[in-house]
Amino acid sequence: MIRSNDSTQLAKLCAGRVGSLIDGKYRLDALLGAGATGAVYRATNVWAGRECAVKVFHYEGENRETALQRFVREAQIANRVRVGNKIHPNVVDCVDVGRDRDSGRFFTVQEYLHGETLDAFLQNLPEHRVSALEAFALMMPVIDATACAHEAGVVHRDLKPENIFMVEGDGGPVAKVLDFGAAQLSDARLTGSTDIMGTPAYMSPESFMNARNVDARTDVWALGVILYEMIAGQPPFGVGAQTLYSIMVEIASKEPRSLAASGQMRAAPWAVVRRCLERDLRLRYSDARVLQVALEEVFTAV
Repeated sequence: MIRSNDSTQLAKLCAGRVGSLIDGKYRLDALLGAGATGAVYRATNVWAGRECAVKVFHYEGENRETALQRFVREAQIANRVRVGNKIHPNVVDCVDVGRDRDSGRFFTVQEYLHGETLDAFLQNLPEHRVSALEAFALMMPVIDATACAHEAGVVHRDLKPENIFMVEGDGGPVAKVLDFGAAQLSDARLTGSTDIMGTPAYMSPESFMNARNVDARTDVWALGVILYEMIAGQPPFGVGAQTLYSIMVEIASKEPRSLAASGQMRAAPWAVVRRCLERDLRLRYSDARVLQVALEEVFTAV
């Protein structure tokens, strides 16, 4: 049995799968990355001759059933985010879920994306930032995808630059939302759903307290943090923080530096970003669709 804390053995196990077939049709061509619960491979559907990404579940530690439930439900939840009868174009398309007949391991299959994460995209820029107009242009499809998720009863709970993928396109990069593994449904709850989920620097104040307090407004907070980071070159909270506690203190008490006062954006769009970062839930936008409308109104008035 492979335990999640045995990183050397886990790495060997994941690398050793390269070249093998999953479910008799997905050939694992290269290991792209591995974590505590699963490994992701660039793969080929040998029946269709189509490139894809395959994630294989391998966690054998405590709370395995909850981890497996989240793993399988990631694909199911992502496929709820639809426009008409099709998956939203700015959400990664999960095309298959199953259990390998030979190894017994669960797996999911997604479209293979060419490009880089938003985090890598920003890190490759000289000042790690873009103009306010560029930030809004890149993020509006993400906000629309998040709005569709909210309308489908889905809260992502882990929106961050690493979970937004900039896909190479003829007209420039197109953003897609990844990783619904931490997502929460309004009509169902996972065992252990009171667990804190997310990445600290992008988490809303209420999400540090209890997962039962989380709704669409926690995604609105994260979208505000991402927009701020894209324009300022760093997130509003947690820069240089050494501990989770220090990040929590900043989020609970620090006022974000005004990007309008610094001249990095105009007052009207800054007011929209600032409202995303309201600690008082009653003052924050209620969901991503309301945020989207507010941004459209700002730029229509220009």
